[in-house]
Amino acid sequence: MTERNRPREVAKEETREALLLAGLAEFAERGLDAPSLDTICARAGYTRGAFYVHFRDREEFVVAAMERVLGPFLDAVVARGEEAHDLARTIERFVSTLGAMAQLVSTHGPAGFPSKTLPLHRLLDACERSPRLAERFIRIVREAMARVEKSTRRGQGAREVRGDVDPEQLGAVLVSLALGAIVALELGIALDLESAGKTVLALVARPASVRGEA
Repeated sequence: MTERNRPREVAKEETREALLLAGLAEFAERGLDAPSLDTICARAGYTRGAFYVHFRDREEFVVAAMERVLGPFLDAVVARGEEAHDLARTIERFVSTLGAMAQLVSTHGPAGFPSKTLPLHRLLDACERSPRLAERFIRIVREAMARVEKSTRRGQGAREVRGDVDPEQLGAVLVSLALGAIVALELGIALDLESAGKTVLALVARPASVRGEA
């Protein structure tokens, strides 16, 4: 990118970011359906013309807002990169991240939950009405499942995870548990996440006495 083009690209990104932040603030205050595009644009300090430079329509905007919230959530709960190669560390990350969220809820109530800008239980309702939103939601969730599956297969190769554990199904179970836990915490339901993590590990880990066997 040349120096001449850089300011324009930076300005475009800043505009998009301002619109997303304004939208998330409106969604937090009024729900997914109530805020109009005019209200979101006015809050961001831009016109509808600027909005349509970045988003084809309101539905695409909601998809972008969902990616902004859901992606980092699952990245925090289900490890990515090198950290995703170790199933024990993946589950430990799952427990510690959701445990921190649970602590916020116990201290501040559901309003203290980090996803209050776009609550997952409301997002799921929106997915039922929007095939485009549902498609992207499913893709993000499947990416997280694939990371758990990969770490499980690596654990089996290192003889740390039982060979009869189905890696794909474990990925589905752990990510589904994470999503269910997020919804439960949003609604103020108390969960013993540490025990849940230990239970998952106990079910899939090979006993130490047989790890060294050929």
